[in-house]
Amino acid sequence: MPGDVIISVKNVSKAYRIWSSPSARLGSPLTAATAALFPRSSAPHLALTARAARGYRDFHALDDVSFEIRRGEATGIIGRNGSGKSTLLQLIAGTLAVTSGSLQVNGRVSALLELGSGFNPEFTGRENVFLNGSIYGLSRAEMARRFDEIAAFADIGDFIEQPVKTYSSGMMMRLAFAVAVSVQPDILIVDEALSVGDVFFTQKCFQRIREIVHRGATLIFVSHDTGSVQNLCDRGLLLSQGKLVHDGAPEDCVSRYFNLHQPTAASAAGPVAAGRHAPVATELRAALLAANILPAAKSRHGDRKLELIAAVVLDGHGAATWDFELLHRATIRVLFKAHAPIALPSVGLQLHDRMGNLLFAAGNSQLRFPLPPLAAGEEIMLDFRVTLTAQAGLYTLSLDAAEADPTDPNVGTFHDRVGGLGPLSIAHHAAGVLPFYGAAQLPLEISYA
Repeated sequence: MPGDVIISVKNVSKAYRIWSSPSARLGSPLTAATAALFPRSSAPHLALTARAARGYRDFHALDDVSFEIRRGEATGIIGRNGSGKSTLLQLIAGTLAVTSGSLQVNGRVSALLELGSGFNPEFTGRENVFLNGSIYGLSRAEMARRFDEIAAFADIGDFIEQPVKTYSSGMMMRLAFAVAVSVQPDILIVDEALSVGDVFFTQKCFQRIREIVHRGATLIFVSHDTGSVQNLCDRGLLLSQGKLVHDGAPEDCVSRYFNLHQPTAASAAGPVAAGRHAPVATELRAALLAANILPAAKSRHGDRKLELIAAVVLDGHGAATWDFELLHRATIRVLFKAHAPIALPSVGLQLHDRMGNLLFAAGNSQLRFPLPPLAAGEEIMLDFRVTLTAQAGLYTLSLDAAEADPTDPNVGTFHDRVGGLGPLSIAHHAAGVLPFYGAAQLPLEISYA
């Protein structure tokens, strides 16, 4: 493979044999072995082979996946549970073998997969540090030189001399991560392990990951925290049911990921009654379409059964703009239309900072503002008014139209998701001290005794 390609995955599949019964697990291989005694085209061979196949089925955790990762890339892999993410990482790490296809890895791999993998629970933390060093191909002398740095980063105190079986999940993750990043890997693989750490250690881990990537290492990061994927990675891979369904920008993958929800019972229930709201005024609709910001979106996905028709950002005087003063109010006006019956329409917005971190997300559901059911062809216009209590800077706006699940208000089917609008600028031009420091303003009171 080319010199700058560090991981090459070509038509890779990983299948697991699922046996129909415990007896089939023994009998089918024996039947297949018996079939092999006869010529391949003979009637006994064909009959025995067919009988053996009735005892199992093959489940493909990965199905014909192909991609390349180049040296120094930070790649995020996302997907719903069971999509094949962990299987793919184990293949790259070398702990599993492919069923078909080819996979080549060029460089030292340091993998933080299942919590505690590579640790002997009876050994102390110190002994496991040296054990893991030998697994990575480092000598005892090399690990001895790095031990103090590893222990300091893990920060588990005297527990470094205690058996790992006495560790909490957070302590085990601390030590595992400290070892994984100490070996100066060419490829660092992180699979959800950071989710068990406290917030302060997690921030320290992300900072170390950034340092490693900055030095030229390749990162493969798997997480359900899509904000972290967008923050850390410059490329995304989206898996669904064992297949690679998208390879591109992280924000594009995240947008498609949120559209992978299966239709809810409400959306499949059939026609709903028309909403009892007044039609959108013709003049207001025309003005909105004239200043529509949606055509400038960086990404858009969904079946558009509930479609975002137009949107605009307005200042306090009703003028369209992207530029705002700190602590002033912005109005996001959204026009959306149903192309099929929608029982529980839901519209929301998100603000992301320049690193891709989610700053704020809410919609009519969070505001306890129910929308009427919509029949096909009906439209609604909504105004979201938000006070910009975020620190001065540039932000991007995303909008989505969905159908809520009647049994769980936090779950729904995304029909239209528009991302990368903006940038929305928040500035502080007033004289005097800033009203607050940090990412956002929180309610704060002060008293004097």
